[in-house]
Amino acid sequence: MPTSSLSPQRAALLALPAFVLLLPFLMAVLFVLRFSFSSESQAISGFTLSRYVALFDPFFLRSVALTMKLAAVSTVICLVLAVPIAMLMAAVTNPWWRRVITSLILLPMILNLLIQSYGWIMVLGPKGVVNGLLLQAGLTDRPIQMLFNETGVLVGLVQTALPMAVFPVLSAMRAISGEYLEAADSLGATPWRSFFNITLPLLKPGLIGSASIVFAFNASAFAVPLLLGGRKVQMMGVAIRDMISPLFDWAGAAAAGVSLIFITLLIMGLATWLTTRAATVHQGAH
Repeated sequence: MPTSSLSPQRAALLALPAFVLLLPFLMAVLFVLRFSFSSESQAISGFTLSRYVALFDPFFLRSVALTMKLAAVSTVICLVLAVPIAMLMAAVTNPWWRRVITSLILLPMILNLLIQSYGWIMVLGPKGVVNGLLLQAGLTDRPIQMLFNETGVLVGLVQTALPMAVFPVLSAMRAISGEYLEAADSLGATPWRSFFNITLPLLKPGLIGSASIVFAFNASAFAVPLLLGGRKVQMMGVAIRDMISPLFDWAGAAAAGVSLIFITLLIMGLATWLTTRAATVHQGAH
């Protein structure tokens, strides 16, 4: 049945199961929001803004800055890697090879984060594969520290978020008409010039959508920075966890969680606005 033939009442009934599934999440968010204003640290009682004022502590501000930095850097790296992967997937016509590539890209989303993180520990650790190869090749005389620092966390963030960057770009890539590239080729444009002047501008909506998803996902990451960064890389997810245990500051953790949700929604809203504007400009140009 075409969507346009549905009445608002029938559309609402079709969407009702989705809203029912989202209701517990929305209720949990409201509960956390109320807890963030509690004057008690372990129970909802009274009303105060002191929990939010406490977030301006230099330690937490450094955690926010580190989170935004790692999320932004990992987003840029994911986009740089996602474009050639999306181009390859769009160019492959053999169904079998397309399924193989898709499975490889989706693998980080299939495997448990704990397994992935422990795998990186085996690869990047002092006695891991990378250091073993470097020592055997004589490129270093001692193991390089690649774990429990920003480097290890960044590697884990990129690996877990890469699939979320690839598929929005792939969708935008498949929407590009081959006539544009054929016209550029007939006019003597080099492949690089066609890429930067035609393909990349047309990919802008997909890139912005990918960036918003990856940034929001990595900004709220917890398992990867905890396992690969330990206590030395205090991203917001780790800081919130420490507020809950061992500090048992539930109200402070709720305030920090609400702040993280607000930042994520702000980034998503900005990305949506940029995507809409990019699409409008593109339509106006044609």
